[in-house]
Amino acid sequence: MKLKILSLLVLMALAPVIGSSVYADSTYTEKLEFGAGLEETLGHFWAIEQNLDDNNAVLALVHATHPVAELYDAMKPTLVATSPSLDAKVSNILDELGAKTDSRQVTRADADKAIVDAKEVVAIARSQVIGDELSNDTGFKLELMKTLLETSIAEYEEAVADGVIGEMAEFQDGSAFVWRAGVIFEEVEDAVPEHEAHEIEELFEDVNAAYNARADPSEVATLTGGILHEIDEILGTDESEGDQLGGYVNTIIDLLTRADAAYPGDKDLALSLVTKAYLDNYEFLESPLANAGEEELMEDIEHEMREELRNMIKSSYPASQVSSQIDNILAQMNTAASILGVSSGEGWKTTSSGVLYYSSDNVTISVHS
Repeated sequence: MKLKILSLLVLMALAPVIGSSVYADSTYTEKLEFGAGLEETLGHFWAIEQNLDDNNAVLALVHATHPVAELYDAMKPTLVATSPSLDAKVSNILDELGAKTDSRQVTRADADKAIVDAKEVVAIARSQVIGDELSNDTGFKLELMKTLLETSIAEYEEAVADGVIGEMAEFQDGSAFVWRAGVIFEEVEDAVPEHEAHEIEELFEDVNAAYNARADPSEVATLTGGILHEIDEILGTDESEGDQLGGYVNTIIDLLTRADAAYPGDKDLALSLVTKAYLDNYEFLESPLANAGEEELMEDIEHEMREELRNMIKSSYPASQVSSQIDNILAQMNTAASILGVSSGEGWKTTSSGVLYYSSDNVTISVHS
């Protein structure tokens, strides 16, 4: 079962059109990434509650453990840099969430209290890391809606086929992220143009109806894409599908190259960067690769990045082996870019074990010392 996080497009250093303040630097991007992790975490909390209502302890435990742990992996370096004590608090709350919400071992009242405590620590993390001003900025909130909705499309596509839910956890992920995006929309609705607000409200109704009907993933993607288009109009941004796919490819290359440079000196940062490369970006290349008849390549890259590379970093493998693994994945990404008809970037990408060149005609040259 593939558990995803957040879908972040190549996050722009461009400030949102809406909002009282301008945030146009790397700090904005970092805070947006962190905020997206918090929003998906809240989505999983909601899914826990829904499953507890349905007396489904197994699925409640799924949402309380693995996906939340992966979200924490991505957020940990930012938490530590902000406040080690805050990081410890968040880590402890999330680590204990599974046991404290397992209805086979605790009462519902105890589970509810654990979820309330977890929501409180998320609010504290948002305030300390992102800041209250930016957290309440309309443009920032609209960007968070985009990350949630992008991820929901991918989750639904993995979960449903021929009107049947094949992967319930992923279906609930998609539902949770649409729900959380709807909550954010209610907070900003009065601050956006009336016409766009009305269109988004109607589209949310259509998306929820499509979920209830177990509609074809293409229909859900189209309806959810309508909300994304309205948000882009409000923000004054829009990208073609080719631009988006190319953005994911180049972000993955950048994140993996940075992870290679960070390891082994900063193991937590390296793990965070790899986690973001897979969960925030590669997720959105899986379906296009499969649709292009490259399902084997798609699965190979997923396995090599999400499982092998992350486990190597967690297990403190020698830096040379980690670098070699990253080199292999970068070469696979170059092949994927060629298949998708997008540029994987042009120029020298330096890694610890050598230098990889991504030329305009998608030829990869590896030079190892």
